[in-house]
Amino acid sequence: MDFGAYGRLLQDPRIRHLLAVGFIARFPHTAAGVILTLHVALTLGLGYGQAGLAGAAMTLGIAVGSPWRGRVVDAKGLRRALLPSVIAEAVIWPIVPWLPFWPMLLAVFLGGVFSLPIFSVVRQGLGVLTHGKDRQTAFALDSIVTETIFMMGPALGAVVAATWSSALGLTIVGLSSALGGILLMWFNPPTRSSQLAVVGPATEDPYTEEQDRQEAIAQAVTAAPMHVEMAAPSLATGALPAITEAIPLVTGSLPVIAADGSGPTTAPRPARAERLRQWRRSHFSWVGSEVLGVLVVSMAAGIVMVGTEVSMVAELESQGAAASVGLVYAFWCGASAVGGLFYGAWGRQVHPYLLMALFAVATVPLALVDGVWALALASIPSGLLTAPTLASASSRLSHLVVEERRGEAMGFYGSAMTAGAAMGAPLAGVFIDGVAPSAGYVFAAAAGFVFVLLAALATVMRGRRPA
Repeated sequence: MDFGAYGRLLQDPRIRHLLAVGFIARFPHTAAGVILTLHVALTLGLGYGQAGLAGAAMTLGIAVGSPWRGRVVDAKGLRRALLPSVIAEAVIWPIVPWLPFWPMLLAVFLGGVFSLPIFSVVRQGLGVLTHGKDRQTAFALDSIVTETIFMMGPALGAVVAATWSSALGLTIVGLSSALGGILLMWFNPPTRSSQLAVVGPATEDPYTEEQDRQEAIAQAVTAAPMHVEMAAPSLATGALPAITEAIPLVTGSLPVIAADGSGPTTAPRPARAERLRQWRRSHFSWVGSEVLGVLVVSMAAGIVMVGTEVSMVAELESQGAAASVGLVYAFWCGASAVGGLFYGAWGRQVHPYLLMALFAVATVPLALVDGVWALALASIPSGLLTAPTLASASSRLSHLVVEERRGEAMGFYGSAMTAGAAMGAPLAGVFIDGVAPSAGYVFAAAAGFVFVLLAALATVMRGRRPA
């Protein structure tokens, strides 16, 4: 265990500033969900069913907007990509409390679509600023920060909504999110290696120049179309220009001599299937079997986390101990922060498939206990694996995807987790209502394990296919 790695990492002011700005900018939207729920259910008096619809609209908006916002960051740079989000956050959320319910759903959806892509930007920046073991430590530290925010944000949002008003709380969410976006635009963390400049003491980098060169070559081969793989042997010798030479010139407009000798004509338009393949290669060439597997891990993690959260609330409420939810959450999230701290200090990369499977299995003991303290203690094994699973998945994705497409990839990573969370809550609720609160834990664990098992089998089978 090398806990000094955190100190060395934080010696770089760029990493310190990125984590600090990320902490500030993430806070508002962790509180938005609970404030919105309380506003619809209590302030408007519409009940928790319609409050769930409002939360689902925001979640769907975030899931739709995250990949798009990430692609804009890749294509146009951070500042131009964040400007629409800053304006939308400052305008939409302050007017949400004053709208009728159905227009409110539309506004909340748009607020989700244009929400600040802070999670993907922070991870994208860390992926550029770090390499090797430092990158794993950085993602583990980011997971710890995220856990801390999720422990504090919803509680603070509930206090604001209960002490003052939910309308004021939603206004604060919008204005503080816009402020976080402005800070991020001012700081402008690098999203490409070409933007790096020497600022302050650099972090200790165990990579040699040769290892950096090999990683760059591997990323280039991963991003290129499949026929570029034929050029891999020449890349091993350092002949990087072979990538360009290996790509055939296919434009669809080259002159073709007709069979009757009547002169040049235009090549026929590719068939629909071929056009679809070309479109996929140009837009999603970075998506391979293992990338899809990591996205499935993200979705499975969302299902397990939210399914466990809902089951905890339901179980404690059935025992008349709903006021102790905060205590159980503190044990669970605190264990996650400790697990992330040790994982980052360990310095070894563990595949996200393995960690996700262990995370799912560690959730099962929660279904076997009763009582507040027993539940709090049983949540520790699951918590210890939460942050390491997320850190491993983020780090793995940053290695698999070239940095030119990393913002979009991190956007899809966030969308996959959001989709998993959106599925996990209602499906766990079905088992809770139909069987017992303990059945919610079993469902979450089983779903997470099955998802990651299918992802691992698909990756292995894909790897065994002949080239």
